[in-house]
Amino acid sequence: MKIAGYIRVSTNNEGQKESPENQKHMILDYITENHCDLYDFYTDVQTGTTDNREGLKRLIQDAENKEFDVIVAKELSRLGRNVELLYQLKRVAETKGVRLITLDGKVDTQDFSKQAMFGLYAWIYESESQRISDRIKSVFQMKYKSGKFMGSIPPYGYYLQEGKLAVRDDYTVDIVRDIYNKYLEGWGHDKIARYLTNSDFPTPSQVVGKANAGLYWQGSTVKKILQNPHYVGDLVQGRETTMNVTNKTRKVNNRKEWTTISDAHKPIISREVFEQVQKLLEQKAKRGRGGSRAKKHLFTNIAYCSECGSGMWYRSNRSGYICGSYAKHGNKACTNHAVKEQQLVEIILDDLKKMSSSLDHPDLESKIEKKVKATTKKNESRLQSIENQFHKQMELKRYALQKFICEDISKQDYDDFVSMIQDKLQQLELERAEINKALAENHATSKISAILEQLKEFLTFNSLTSEMLLRFVDKIEIKENKDVKISYKFAQVEGL
Repeated sequence: MKIAGYIRVSTNNEGQKESPENQKHMILDYITENHCDLYDFYTDVQTGTTDNREGLKRLIQDAENKEFDVIVAKELSRLGRNVELLYQLKRVAETKGVRLITLDGKVDTQDFSKQAMFGLYAWIYESESQRISDRIKSVFQMKYKSGKFMGSIPPYGYYLQEGKLAVRDDYTVDIVRDIYNKYLEGWGHDKIARYLTNSDFPTPSQVVGKANAGLYWQGSTVKKILQNPHYVGDLVQGRETTMNVTNKTRKVNNRKEWTTISDAHKPIISREVFEQVQKLLEQKAKRGRGGSRAKKHLFTNIAYCSECGSGMWYRSNRSGYICGSYAKHGNKACTNHAVKEQQLVEIILDDLKKMSSSLDHPDLESKIEKKVKATTKKNESRLQSIENQFHKQMELKRYALQKFICEDISKQDYDDFVSMIQDKLQQLELERAEINKALAENHATSKISAILEQLKEFLTFNSLTSEMLLRFVDKIEIKENKDVKISYKFAQVEGL
């Protein structure tokens, strides 16, 4: 019997009773007493109300693949405090014949006398989490009314001083005012963002020192600044909240639920200017809702800039496409290079006609099929070798785990060894994926007669359609010197 041990704590600061080590030793004691084998431990340091846990995801995936026979956890709340999530795990376990046991004796999916209690315990743990969440929200409501800013990051142009918002003594204040003024002058969100990027003004994320701070201003960032009532000196909090303890999606609260303290701090924008901007935003939003959806052009999501990798955007005044990064952020992001839509149409139609002619030979299909069979045999042999290496690496991993359990090796040595094995497994997985892709492509492109038939059918109309692009074109890259590189889906066929 292979045992999967699941361990979870909400934070790294939990007491000894709920610590990962305590839960681990309880599971190891169960394995020893029942003469079972340990398959693996699955550990999370996260709340039990969410299913976005790496350890839990891996546990469910391995249960789907029937990698083990039994899931053991200290108690049901360790697996989760979410009724829907717990029932999902229970369904997976039952479908795959995996037993689910908790060491407090309350859950055993193979004990009919305990199955009826599963739903009750799941409901109790979720309800407990909801009560805790509600208490925390009540505490926050009290703190909102005290006038303290409860956000983690102050708005652009402000900093925190003893829990209150204070105006920064730097360029960020002028940038905020400039954003409002330019919007009233008729500038759009994206145009303002391009101007700020090209002027080398640091983004809000860069100002607060975020590790993943973007290099360019975004139109959405400009819009948030224009909509933020903090800039008139009002402290407005509680505008958003999570749906509930198990659904972390944030919803906008009714205005009556907002906590507003007028003149709580020094303003950057006058109320008159702020109200003018809000009216203008509302008018533009109404026009946007009443307008028609933008047309998707022929090469949208197919043509890309070879310099920066962004998609090419259609511009009617050029009858063609320009680099999306340049269109959004200007010269700071990429160069102003373009290609005419008709030019791309003519290149692809000409290529397809040449391919149709080269494919129209009676012996070509038999030659291609012979070559595909040889390549397939070679790839399948390599796949078998990869599978053997996979099994060997997994055995080494299990051996290391057993040595760690017996305390023959240190935790550091175990981690280093497993990390080395994981790197090897990742390399094997990538190689396996590439081979499987090659096998699929070989099979798809070996039927020359089918490709030829479709080509001739399409080319009869002497026009390029979205259906043709989907069937034959993989990707189009536009270089800065306006050269065009087209990758066709059957380019690996000999002679094309």
